Amino acid sequence: MSTSLLYHAFGIRGYQYQSTRYHAGGMTIRIAQARESLCCPTCGSREVRIVERFERRWRAVPIGSRETWIELSVPKVKCQTCFARRRVRVSFSEPRRQHTRAFERYVAELLRFMTQQDVSRHEQALNVGQLVELV
Repeated sequence: MSTSLLYHAFGIRGYQYQSTRYHAGGMTIRIAQARESLCCPTCGSREVRIVERFERRWRAVPIGSRETWIELSVPKVKCQTCFARRRVRVSFSEPRRQHTRAFERYVAELLRFMTQQDVSRHEQALNVGQLVELV
């Protein structure tokens, strides 16, 4: 998989592809953020030091009938300019969400042509669960 596919298929830009793991009925794509692209979420300074990392997973648009997940080790940084300690922003998802923006658009598009019950049945077939609540 290439970085270009991450962008065109999932709307993920500025991250590097690392690996893909296949599991029962789905796949997990591991990505990484370049150290040079890190900046302070408070002031925007690039003079930051990584304090710790947090493993995160986001639901992504399914590929065929496979549920797809994106995994990223999100760094918490300490800014050398404003001294804030915060997790860096993830560009492909809203804060505190467990799905990508592309997945939100996917659900919204389904809801244009299907009832909520139909979307729910479709997503249960993909083992997604409570998809309709996202929109």
